[in-house]
Amino acid sequence: MRRSIPITTIAPMLALLISSCAATSTARIDYEEDWQFNNYQSFTWVSENPMKVAKTIAEPKKSLQPRIMAAIRANLESAGYNYVDETGAADFLLSFTVGSRDKSGAGVAPSESSETGGRGGWATAYNGGGTNIDYAQGMLAIEVIDAVEQRPVWRGMHGMNILDADEAYVNALIDTAVATIFDDFPPDTR
Repeated sequence: MRRSIPITTIAPMLALLISSCAATSTARIDYEEDWQFNNYQSFTWVSENPMKVAKTIAEPKKSLQPRIMAAIRANLESAGYNYVDETGAADFLLSFTVGSRDKSGAGVAPSESSETGGRGGWATAYNGGGTNIDYAQGMLAIEVIDAVEQRPVWRGMHGMNILDADEAYVNALIDTAVATIFDDFPPDTR
């Protein structure tokens, strides 16, 4: 007798999987070591459209920029920074870059199976090890620009494997990437 996993079971499993990935995921951070980040209290965007697109295999969806902006803003506001509308009133400005490229590697590739109920690759059976898989290596880089000096003083970058175009999955990846990038912002420069 075949049993399929109910959709109401998949969402909690997805949340658990994403949270476990966040715990092991790391961001690459670069910053000016003698910079006084503790003076920063307010932020805004470097322009009306702060997203840059690096070399990419596909044009990003138009909904990506506002979704990333919302995640960055929510993360910084929850950390105690104040969002302001005017660049002249901000201590630091933000821009971000997205991009992706084709990758190939050895590993275990997900494959849908009629025994698991599918749903875009989640809760699926897995092929045996040693298979070659193709995927898109995505990247999100966030840059902090000092408003007075008008130069970058901090940059964080996070890579992720995008296996699914499911909107909820992509939103969870964005939230995880932004939280991971800002995990140690501001850096301890004492």
